[in-house]
Amino acid sequence: MGEDAVVWIAYPIEEQIRITSMYSLFERHFESGYNFQGESHNFWECLYVVKGEVCVSGDGHVYNLSDGSIIFHKPMEFHKFSVSREEGADLLIFSFAAEGPLTSFLKNKVFVLSGYQKQILRNLCFYMENTAGNGTIQAGEEHQYLSPFSKLPTYAQTVSTYLQQLMLSLAERGVPSVASQAPDAVCFGKAISYLNCNIHRQPTIPEIARFCSISEAGLKRIFDKYAGIGVHKYLIKMKMKAASELLKDGESVSGVAARLGFSDQSYFSRAYKRETGSMPSSVKS
Repeated sequence: MGEDAVVWIAYPIEEQIRITSMYSLFERHFESGYNFQGESHNFWECLYVVKGEVCVSGDGHVYNLSDGSIIFHKPMEFHKFSVSREEGADLLIFSFAAEGPLTSFLKNKVFVLSGYQKQILRNLCFYMENTAGNGTIQAGEEHQYLSPFSKLPTYAQTVSTYLQQLMLSLAERGVPSVASQAPDAVCFGKAISYLNCNIHRQPTIPEIARFCSISEAGLKRIFDKYAGIGVHKYLIKMKMKAASELLKDGESVSGVAARLGFSDQSYFSRAYKRETGSMPSSVKS
């Protein structure tokens, strides 16, 4: 070839995030007074407020989210929400498994979307409504958007492309929101922090209440308000989340049980199976 030959440079594309599976994908109007009691699972979940206002809690943080806000709940994070405004709330909720370096960035994140980012989700909803055949959402209705996944091969990739586009945009120029500073919310966060620091044992209700400078009744009321479950049930969920991380790091089942304050390995295994749906011995490092 001559001296003026073009030299082509190949620029590798390193995927920052890739959605590998979808577990739920729906839009619904929730009436005022609705109170989701909470859950945890080993995949991601997002709640996007299309219209209205909700109070969301996860990992000891409480957020009051309104139109255009989105929250990412990481795997094994116990989360719940409630609707108090008279007009209720329209929510888009989706859960998924993902891989790539961007997943670390999304942990514990809440954003208020920009106009461009909202348009990505509007385009997604328009596409899903036209493909899945759903119309306007009425009070109490739930529109599921997963059914075309098994019928239309291009649908799954189109949906995941929209969602990945949103996540990439948030990584580039997202504006994170701050947690609620209401007294009860701050106290809840303080209690969760104490549980995290003492996750290797079983702190008592009076002990936690003293640390938070509130009564035992007040502590139970706050957990009922923001967690929907009791303190010790919440602690078990925290222990199982910590167990999953330790097991993935290669720790033995017996070692994890001992580190988290379980004197009986079989009891630990049963608790892990009850909370996660799988035995701890099945977790791969």
